[in-house]
Amino acid sequence: MKRALLIALAAGMIPVASAQLIEPGPKRRPHTQDSTGGYEASPEEKKFEAKKPITTESGFGSTKADSLLGVKGKLVSWFGIVRELPGKDGGTYLIEHKYFDGLNDDHIQLASLYGAGDFHVEAKDPRGEIKRLALVRVIGTVTEEKDKVPTVKADYIRVWKMGDYTFMDYGVDASNEKWKKLRKEMELIYDPDPDAAYYEKLLGK
Repeated sequence: MKRALLIALAAGMIPVASAQLIEPGPKRRPHTQDSTGGYEASPEEKKFEAKKPITTESGFGSTKADSLLGVKGKLVSWFGIVRELPGKDGGTYLIEHKYFDGLNDDHIQLASLYGAGDFHVEAKDPRGEIKRLALVRVIGTVTEEKDKVPTVKADYIRVWKMGDYTFMDYGVDASNEKWKKLRKEMELIYDPDPDAAYYEKLLGK
């Protein structure tokens, strides 16, 4: 019986409970001209988008910061910077939320430097794709709100490494003061070809 079960699993005849899906975002392409378009979701990502997750809404022209609170039990889609990592195989990540209005440069992923606070993400990452200071898009369900910090059980995570994303400056900032203190003043937040010094100035070491 056990041998028959293993054969059936290997043949895909019996569904297996799936883990969270973690996908790398596209790498930055050469910057040849300024060109803006809409966000391009991967084929797998579109399956999660079809469930209509809640997003944040503080964009250009906003006069009020958005909030990550009050959506317990609901499906959300939030962008953010990975600030703290769990143990080797995953667990609880601390994410600094970043607004995203759906528009991108054609050669690089965009996000606002500003956000609505911090949130936790519960995820397993056996391949170690999620690095500190990576930009992530998390789609999942908010399971709790503790000390004004929500926790999201992730269904899907897309990951952009440093060098593959850059910032703009829209939305009303409600970021954690801890992270805001790490930022240095910059005349222009946007950089089409960010290097290590760029991230250090805006995110800290």
